[in-house]
Amino acid sequence: QPQQKDYDDLCGLPDLNEKTLLENLRNRFKQEKIYTYVGSILIVINPFKFLPIYNPKYVKMYDNHQLGKLEPHIYAVADVAYHAMLQRRKNQCIVISGESGSGKTQSTNFLIHHLTA
Repeated sequence: QPQQKDYDDLCGLPDLNEKTLLENLRNRFKQEKIYTYVGSILIVINPFKFLPIYNPKYVKMYDNHQLGKLEPHIYAVADVAYHAMLQRRKNQCIVISGESGSGKTQSTNFLIHHLTA
C-alpha cells in the first residue's frame, strides 16, 4: 500500500471524514509529528515520551512567524497569541482541553516556556 501524503492542517484533506482524519493523525503520529492543525486549532497527540522539539532552536524558529508557515507546534500557538496581544493591546486566551493524562499540564509548560523565552 503506497504511503499517503500527510496533511499538517486537516482543513486541507481532500476528503474530510472521520476515517481520513484519523488516518492522517495516525500517519503523522507514526512519524513523531504529534501536532496537527485544524485551521487555527492545534491537535496534540501525547507521545508519552520526550521529543527533541522543545529546545532554543525551536523557540527561535517559531518566533514571530505566521501560523501555518512552519510545521504545527505548540510554540507557534504561543507566539501567535503573544503577538496578537502586542498588536491589539488586548488580552489573549489559549484554551487547553483533553482527557486526564492527555498532556495538558505539559502543553501548558511548553507554552509558558516559549512565552518566557
